[in-house]
Order: sequence, then C-alpha cells, then structure tokens
Amino acid sequence: MVARAVVAGTLGVAALVVGLVVASAPSTPSAASVTPIPADAQPMIVREVLSGDTVVLSNPRPGPQVPDWGNVSVRLIGVYAPHFGLINECYAVESQGRLRQLLPKGSLAWVATDATAQDDNGRWLMYVWTSNGEFVNLTLADEGFVTAVSSYDNEAHFAAIAQATEQAFRRRAGLWGACS
Repeated sequence: MVARAVVAGTLGVAALVVGLVVASAPSTPSAASVTPIPADAQPMIVREVLSGDTVVLSNPRPGPQVPDWGNVSVRLIGVYAPHFGLINECYAVESQGRLRQLLPKGSLAWVATDATAQDDNGRWLMYVWTSNGEFVNLTLADEGFVTAVSSYDNEAHFAAIAQATEQAFRRRAGLWGACS
C-alpha cells in the first residue's frame, strides 16, 4: 500500500512537472498570424472570389493603395492557385473554396500593393489580410492551396511565402498530397 502511494505520488509529481513544462512552452503561431497588417493598408469589401488567387474587391473610397472607387480585380501577390478551364487543374475547387472561407462575400479585407501595383491585364497585385489580421497569401501557401511564384518585382513577402510553400510540400499538405 505504501509502495502504491509512492508510485502514485511520483506519477502525480511527474504529471505536474510535464504539465508545467507544456504550459510554459512558448506557442509557435503561424507566420500568417504574425505578419502584421501594414500601417498604410487599405480596407476593402470582398465582392467575389474568382479562383484560389483572384478576388473582386470593392473600394468604398480612394486610399493609399487603390486611388479609384468601385470594384477592382485583385490577384494575390506571390502565389499561384490551380485554375479552372476546359479541364480543371488539380485542386482548383479546393483552393477557391479555401479562399472563400478566408474572404467570405461582404467581409472586410485589408490590402497592400508592392513595387508593381498592377499586372499587364489591369488586375491589382496585392497582399491581402482578413479583418482579424490573418495574412491570406501566406496562409494559402502554408496550407498547400497555392504554390509560391515570384511576380514582377513584388518581393516584400516572397521569402516567407516560398518558405511556407516548401514546408507545405514537405508535409504533403493540400495540393502537394492530392495532386501528382
């Protein structure tokens, strides 16, 4: 009986120590949650998600990023999502679905441009954050819904997006596990 109490007591102390170590261990938030919204970011309203890397946003007033009023087509900087076509690319539906979850119709999004603000087709090239501060471009890369792509000279967040893409590849997350 004494032996049981000692063993039970020892296990209790060990559990308490493990609990304290786990509780005091620093959490490692995702890079997407610690990449802050830039001070000069502009708020816009989500109108429609066209694909896993393109959205239509509404600009209620001119601002530092987009000086025009109305709806603008936005291509997310640094990422490429599978696209729809005569034959959909693998993971196109899932990528679009995830972007719709992050940026539901009518929600507030914060946007920032980089060195090149528009592409040759007139689409705005932007980094996008959700209303609660989640960095959408990076989240999509980290979860394996997009691949990293260097576009124009827009490099402010490319290293982080490329690293997140590589980590998703190693984990076989998202399209990396579903598409061969």
